[in-house]
Amino acid sequence: MKLFSFLFMMLIFTDTSNAAGPEKIATLKRGLWPYELINSKEFDRASNAEIQMLTLVIDKIITKNETELKGFTGLKEINEKSIRKWLADTRITLVENHKIACQNISNLCATDWYSLVQLSEKHLNRNLSKELKPWYEQSYKFHQRYLYEQIRLAALFPRVTSEIGTLSRQEITGFGFNDGEFLLTYDDGPSNKRSAPLIAALNERNINAFFFVLGEKLKIQKPKRNLYRNQCLASHGYQHKSHQNWEGWEKSLTDTRSELNTYRSGAFWFRPPYGQRSKALLANLKQHNEKMMLWNIDSQDWNRKLTDQQIEDRVVTLMLLWRRGIILYHDIHSRALHNLNELNRIVSTSEKKWLDCRDIDT
Repeated sequence: MKLFSFLFMMLIFTDTSNAAGPEKIATLKRGLWPYELINSKEFDRASNAEIQMLTLVIDKIITKNETELKGFTGLKEINEKSIRKWLADTRITLVENHKIACQNISNLCATDWYSLVQLSEKHLNRNLSKELKPWYEQSYKFHQRYLYEQIRLAALFPRVTSEIGTLSRQEITGFGFNDGEFLLTYDDGPSNKRSAPLIAALNERNINAFFFVLGEKLKIQKPKRNLYRNQCLASHGYQHKSHQNWEGWEKSLTDTRSELNTYRSGAFWFRPPYGQRSKALLANLKQHNEKMMLWNIDSQDWNRKLTDQQIEDRVVTLMLLWRRGIILYHDIHSRALHNLNELNRIVSTSEKKWLDCRDIDT
């Protein structure tokens, strides 16, 4: 227990000057988990382990004061209220997810946050089996770094908006889905080289995903009208700029709608670059009967310092942790296609479900 606390504090207060660097992106070698994800029971076993690990990591930070939270994030100014809200919401989610995962693998399940912490300490700190030790070391680092990612976003919100929180009921994140429901989404296209092969692979697997395209690229590249026939086109704005304070955000929405209308009639889901938006933008969407789609599983596939396998392992781990959600990839990068087969295998064998984008109405 003392070693766990020492390692946690070392990771919090070491190298915060480079907190935004790639060393802080959460990755985990899924091959260290000794049980293959071949059915729903094994999915739940792995899910419960990741839930318990994040529980232990969060339990070490909820008592931190404002100064310590600033040290953790590397930020001079933080919104502590936003951080506390995220922590409170996440604790509720972890307890509920644990109850679902645990009922398939054990008769001893926690019923609240306190009992989940106690159970997690028992399983991961006191009674950890030898075969789980390599996974434990990697998983601990993953969740500490993942916690950093989320706390930092919460610390900045809403001064810098992101997927970490919502501004309106017009927005969805994926946490509202039923257990085992996942939705694939792809940003920044179209890509002349990569969009068509990815869509072909999705069609072969009967997966229907959202493609949040940039209006400017759609106008220049003019992909065939039937390319997205079984998929769902949506707006990512005209240019890949933050839409929170940009003076051109309204024209960006209008021009992108115009380009999208050449493929199908609106209304269109909108996803702002970086998740950054304003209440005025939301009001504009409402006038056009449109909504905003954020995400809760970020692949980080844009990061060139991460391998395809690291991206895949990250996404799988977050699927195990959150057990539902909107997965963010980019069809301009090859990882989206390279990761698809394994994600689909896990969803199929564990009896989970890909949501059909066509069933999610604006």
